[in-house]
Amino acid sequence: MIDLLQLIFGTPFIVRALIAAILIAMIASTSGTFLVFRGLSFMASGVAHAALGGAALGFFLQETGFFPWFDPVLGAVLFAVLVAVMTGYAGESGIAQKMEVAVGVSFALSMSLAVFLMYYIPSDKVLVLWGYLVGDILLLTNQDVVLLVITTTLVVAVILMLNKEFVYVSVDYEGAIAHGMNARAYHYVMLVVSAIAIALATKAVGAILVYAILVAPAAASNELVKSVTGVMVAVFSIALFAQVIGIMISFAIAVSPSAIAGLIAAFSYVVALQVRRIRERARDQKLFEADKEETIPATFEGVVVPDDHSGHNH
Repeated sequence: MIDLLQLIFGTPFIVRALIAAILIAMIASTSGTFLVFRGLSFMASGVAHAALGGAALGFFLQETGFFPWFDPVLGAVLFAVLVAVMTGYAGESGIAQKMEVAVGVSFALSMSLAVFLMYYIPSDKVLVLWGYLVGDILLLTNQDVVLLVITTTLVVAVILMLNKEFVYVSVDYEGAIAHGMNARAYHYVMLVVSAIAIALATKAVGAILVYAILVAPAAASNELVKSVTGVMVAVFSIALFAQVIGIMISFAIAVSPSAIAGLIAAFSYVVALQVRRIRERARDQKLFEADKEETIPATFEGVVVPDDHSGHNH
């Protein structure tokens, strides 16, 4: 056991992967939770793929010499914020369906731009660009980890300060407006902060893992847990468990840790649905039995039970 711990903490890329797993789990437990509450689970995918388009634009501007200082990470963040603003504008009426449409349109726009610019980007840069899509948590650099630390700190700080407001906006947008809350401002803040977190997490571990970890654990926890704090704790636990198991399995067999983590996270939602059905059946059975116990005595109310000796008068 001691040798195993020495191996883990003595290997830099494993340490970076474990730190990233904790940070991404924290992002999932905050941003992912509120996106699912708001009915915007698809936004995580749209923002992650928008980051791919922004990174492609960054590589293009660097290679052509138009703006050699334009970093692809900056492009990824800008495109992510653009998607968040478009989504927020479409959702000012409080209708979640309009926000989903805005995410879908921006998703298509970003991916089309990325594919178009790939023809003008050197092949070695194209491979780096595709890293935004698939990623690998075992290939993180120190810079990637630092970006994740900054992002996670920002997200957690904003969530702690505006937790109550985000809950109101996510659960009952129209009700928050009716109570005089500046729901529109909180709506945009929540979406923009989540978009920045998703974009920088995508740079580190890829769009596939980000989408799976941000959405599936939050959806699973929302099926089983009632309180907001409880959902966040459950999301963090599921997301961290999925990533750690993915890292461990990747050492046993030649497989991507992100793929394993995504499968485990998705499976958690399937399990949550089954657990909820079992709970509902057990609850319905208890209600049926309780109703049955109340109905049977009521059926015999007013019925006179004859005396055994009533017919034997001498």
